[in-house]
Amino acid sequence: MSARKSPDLSNYFSAAKQSQQLSEAESELQQLRAEIEELRALGSTELEEQIQLLRAQLQSQSGVLSIAVEQIQSNPEQPRQTFLPESIESMSRSMVTDGQLQPIILIQRENLVLFDGERRWRSAKALGWQNLQAVIIPEPVSLHRKALLTSLHREDLNPLDKAEAIVRELANNTDLDPQDIPRILSTVVRRLNAQKRMNSVVELMTAEVSEQQSGLSALELSEKEQAVLGLLLDLQLNPASIDANIFPMLSLAEDIKAAIRSGLKGVHAIALQKLSAKNLGVTEEKAQSIRVNTTQKVMTEKLSVSDTRKLVSEVIASQAQPSSTSATKIKPVSQETRRLKKLSLNSLKKAERTQLLELQEVLRQKLAEIEEVLKFE
Repeated sequence: MSARKSPDLSNYFSAAKQSQQLSEAESELQQLRAEIEELRALGSTELEEQIQLLRAQLQSQSGVLSIAVEQIQSNPEQPRQTFLPESIESMSRSMVTDGQLQPIILIQRENLVLFDGERRWRSAKALGWQNLQAVIIPEPVSLHRKALLTSLHREDLNPLDKAEAIVRELANNTDLDPQDIPRILSTVVRRLNAQKRMNSVVELMTAEVSEQQSGLSALELSEKEQAVLGLLLDLQLNPASIDANIFPMLSLAEDIKAAIRSGLKGVHAIALQKLSAKNLGVTEEKAQSIRVNTTQKVMTEKLSVSDTRKLVSEVIASQAQPSSTSATKIKPVSQETRRLKKLSLNSLKKAERTQLLELQEVLRQKLAEIEEVLKFE
């Protein structure tokens, strides 16, 4: 008797496909039962092992079951590590009002481990529910990748959880040290940007794997760089965006990371990271205290990104200790700023077109340089 294939896990990734899978399971159940009866009719003790295997498959495909909440365990490989209290409360209200609309998905190990539906499980525990409706599936190959794909592109997955999950996936599939992965990506992205070839990498996101590998091979990458870019493209992630917006979360101060897990947005976190001991001219302990207080203000008052940046600038200005050295460094910039302010609209109107184009290009270059400097402050 040929071995039976495990259910296609991708069919569980949406409510519509989940319903379709459960419907198809009914005919599968009938076939499995028939095969068990056929084996029994043969009366051979040598076939008992195959019967046990079929029974296990029958159990794994038995449709929606009622499972005791206390028998379910959290998945340690869950990419989402942050579950805000208000999110659990919202889910709890929904479950009280409408009941459990979709079954959770469990993996059969020694215990039942969550694959999808942790918010519903946490809400059920908070409500004191005894049971949850669930579908049990065999453990998939590359569990972390499957879990990552189900949550990676959800808008409510915070950037810190996303960064940690991506690094874990890359480390699991290469021999790279997790700490080296952000540096490798940053190095290759900067070089390809300088060579004006980064767009060709981004275009490979929607290509077939063979085309992705061929395209990367043409870029003269190191083995490590090709491995990192290849895996990101396979996950349909923009390497430049991950480098600029996601991986910077990994180098944030621990107090800011904790704030992200409590609901702080990534863009706000980057702004608050500028409240470093160096920028403030204080000890690290004092800087942490200032960051925590400022972060609390940002979250309590729900400040916008621009207001957060303004607040950070004000805090730095209030703490900075001016010196003759710093004044000397700032003076040329201040002088040029004043000169630009004095350049009136009438003066621009009287200038020749070539002069205006030259000035425009100079300003563009300086703006790019300023953004580069600010990025690493």
